[in-house]
Amino acid sequence: MKLQRAFAYKYGDKSRYKYLITIPEEIIDELGWESGSELATRIVDGKNLLVEFVSKPTNLPKKISEPKMSYEEFRDKIKKALEYKDKGMTWTELRNRLKLDQVVPNNKWVRQMEKDIGLMRFKETRGIAWRIIHV
Repeated sequence: MKLQRAFAYKYGDKSRYKYLITIPEEIIDELGWESGSELATRIVDGKNLLVEFVSKPTNLPKKISEPKMSYEEFRDKIKKALEYKDKGMTWTELRNRLKLDQVVPNNKWVRQMEKDIGLMRFKETRGIAWRIIHV
């Protein structure tokens, strides 16, 4: 076994490192440890590191992810919301009104909507207003 050093991050003018010890799989199997197990460490006799098993990994319930919205659904919602809003709406107003999860809109989709539905964006005092021309 060897102690290895890997760069972690730079803080100010100092580099910070993390240290890794690779434990052979046979030893992990013999100990009955699993990936994600909680371990505790303590220094013994000033020069030795003791690693002790604390608990098995906790299996947190997986989040049930809802299906992502397609571009077409997103485009149609935006179009319907902006259709008769002559002053337009900001992204925040659209997001809140349509109850969208995105903090910021997908840039590729915004550019595509400029072509597909004639979306226009203008800088105003309240922010960037989104508008479409309705007939």
